[in-house]
Amino acid sequence: MTIRTKENLVDKIGQDHVWRLREISELKGLVEASAISDLRKSVLCRSGIALLYAHWEGFIKKSGTYFLEYVSNQRHNISELRSNFVTLLVRGKIDKASTSNKYSAFDEVTRYIIENQSTRARIPVQNVVNTGSNLSTTVLKEIMWCLGLDYDVFAAKEKLIDLRLVGRRNHIAHGESLEIDINDFIEMAEEVLGLMATFKNLLENSAITENYKVA
Repeated sequence: MTIRTKENLVDKIGQDHVWRLREISELKGLVEASAISDLRKSVLCRSGIALLYAHWEGFIKKSGTYFLEYVSNQRHNISELRSNFVTLLVRGKIDKASTSNKYSAFDEVTRYIIENQSTRARIPVQNVVNTGSNLSTTVLKEIMWCLGLDYDVFAAKEKLIDLRLVGRRNHIAHGESLEIDINDFIEMAEEVLGLMATFKNLLENSAITENYKVA
């Protein structure tokens, strides 16, 4: 389905969000089940951290890309969009100009922006939301900028994301011994659900309020 309307966007983001929520909730239920042995719970908690990270990264990448597709399909002129989207538009031209040591090489970029203010903005969609398979807060901050979203809402969660989620996922993915107890896992599951819900709300609010446009 091509994402052209706010309803399309909300539906697509919602569909991607709900199956992740259900899977995390199911895993929480297994970990808390009295019939599961302590050893199995330990294994579930360790593997569960890796799964929580996968849903965190996957949701940011998928829903962020859906949002870019929505903005691109609104057929706005370049002059109507915030500067981050204009930067996405001219990234290829900037990269090309950067291979030269001459200031004049960047004139193509400058002229394109000046002369095409009333031209439809064809925003690139694919490979813009690049998590690098390691969605730390440094990477998240760059993604938020690309999407024109306020990163500050995640500032209080930086240690949790970088150390307790991304850091421990990396240790586990590399086969290192790392104990995750049940209470710790349950808390992390709730935190990840909260992080995804926050990102979801930011995307939907930006679309509804048209915050991606110049004020």
